[in-house]
Amino acid sequence: MKIVVIGSSGLIGKKLVNKLRELGHQVVAASPSTGVNTITGEGLAQALVGAQVVVDVANAPFRKVGDLGRL
Repeated sequence: MKIVVIGSSGLIGKKLVNKLRELGHQVVAASPSTGVNTITGEGLAQALVGAQVVVDVANAPFRKVGDLGRL
């Protein structure tokens, strides 16, 4: 199964990616360091092609609702 893990470079994401690969899944590690930016959308469409599951364990960069428009 192809699984995309958003936030794969974080503490939980790294462990999740490793465990899913141990279980035999095809895992796409999606994070800015792998060319996938979920805020700007850069690389996201390519990462999602053929995925059956998407898991988001990313930390939100915003702390307040009013910050959402300020990139």
